[in-house]
Amino acid sequence: MKTILMAGLVAASLHAPARHAHGGAPVDAPAGDWSHAPRLLPAGGGRGEVMLRLADLQATELTVFAPGATGGTPVRRVPVAAGRAGITPAAPMLGNYHWVQARDTTGGTIRVATTAVYFANPGPAPTALLAESRSELEIVPTPLPREHAHYREGERWRFVVRWQGRPLAGQPVTMETSRGSRARAISAADGQVVFIFPRDVDPGDRDAGGPGRPGAVFVLWTERRLDGVHYLTSFTGRYSPEPGRTRSLPWGTGFALFGMVLALPLLRRRETRHD
Repeated sequence: MKTILMAGLVAASLHAPARHAHGGAPVDAPAGDWSHAPRLLPAGGGRGEVMLRLADLQATELTVFAPGATGGTPVRRVPVAAGRAGITPAAPMLGNYHWVQARDTTGGTIRVATTAVYFANPGPAPTALLAESRSELEIVPTPLPREHAHYREGERWRFVVRWQGRPLAGQPVTMETSRGSRARAISAADGQVVFIFPRDVDPGDRDAGGPGRPGAVFVLWTERRLDGVHYLTSFTGRYSPEPGRTRSLPWGTGFALFGMVLALPLLRRRETRHD
């Protein structure tokens, strides 16, 4: 059995300040220097469109690969304007995951940022989409969450590091979250790393995980220097709180209020007795 080296999570801050949205509209991923890795961050959007914001890289366009596409041919190239780009399905009724990539080559550094954008309509499974190599150094989820599912706190998820399309062993990979947590893992012989998502989401941050959903943003990144070239690549996504955490807060508040109501007659009796 292949051995997978699993990250031990080091939470820099499990109670980072919450950001609140109003009116249920999608909001940007948290700003600030929570990571210096290249990232494609969620930035709201409308019906049938997902807006992405570029962070820590300069790119003039995003390359979008649709499920079922083969041969490395991108479905489309989307121009970046003011650091943002809108992603739509490759076809009007084509759904499931689309792979999005940005590439920035400056001097001797190649920075690549990737993410997976989900659309609700039916579409081919992303198996072939994830198997195809699209840059020198890659971090790819194996697998992606099932339709309508999400990465969640406390869950273990596998990712594979590839170099020139082949699994890369012994490669350090770092996880950082918008809530301030940080972890590190080393890829095993098959290129795989396993991360446990930290329990650091603020359940009151109602839109960070998507419209009306609490959550946070994470990035996995790794780098390699070879023949005078610095390769830096990342994968960005969202994760949600454990279901019990979102329920426990209102239930706990309700029980506390119920206990206070029950205690009122006793308090009144004590006040009467000591008058």
